Amino acid sequence: MKRYSRKIGILGTILGLVLIGTASAMALPPQASAKAQAGTSVSAHTSAASTSGSLSANVSANSNSHASNNAAQASSNGQTHLAAAQLRACQNRQNAVTNIINRINTRTQNQLTLFSTIAVRVETFYTTKSKTVSNYNQLVANIASAKTQANSDLAIMKNNSSFNCSSVNPKGMVEAFQGYLKASIADLQNFRTAVKNLIVAVATANGVSVSGSTQTSNTQGGTN
Repeated sequence: MKRYSRKIGILGTILGLVLIGTASAMALPPQASAKAQAGTSVSAHTSAASTSGSLSANVSANSNSHASNNAAQASSNGQTHLAAAQLRACQNRQNAVTNIINRINTRTQNQLTLFSTIAVRVETFYTTKSKTVSNYNQLVANIASAKTQANSDLAIMKNNSSFNCSSVNPKGMVEAFQGYLKASIADLQNFRTAVKNLIVAVATANGVSVSGSTQTSNTQGGTN
């Protein structure tokens, strides 16, 4: 509508110039009228040309403005569609990611429970034998310390296990969980080593041959 209003205004200006030129010609003598008509004709043509150029410039400016607005709108729509597509893709994987996180938590807990069970059995075995280990108390303390640290980091990891695609930064949630997982893996390795050291010490004191690696399960769920 604005474009049509501009066109009507320009046409009105041209008609006004033509009417003014006609009135001036009727008021002049014949010769002057002829000259005036010629001058008016040139003036009218010049004004029309100028107005036409202005019209073209306005149309061009409007076209550029609309093109710029359309481009901005297309970019905004594209970003909106991309964000929506990314959200749908994330939601399609949300259950899978959540299941993986839950399995990791369960597996880590199972490893801690297994190492604790083995440690208790070794300590029970030690108390039933007459052989002593000079640094037994220290070995047991190392196990307790490693177990405490592992349980603490596992609790932190479990408390940060939620994953939601509608959150502000779902990718950041996964990256944070990976950091907690690395800490828990290191804890399991330390716990396993502490239990292994106790096994070797008790077995050696009782004349039991121990291979280079013990039968404690490793962090991958197998045995050495």
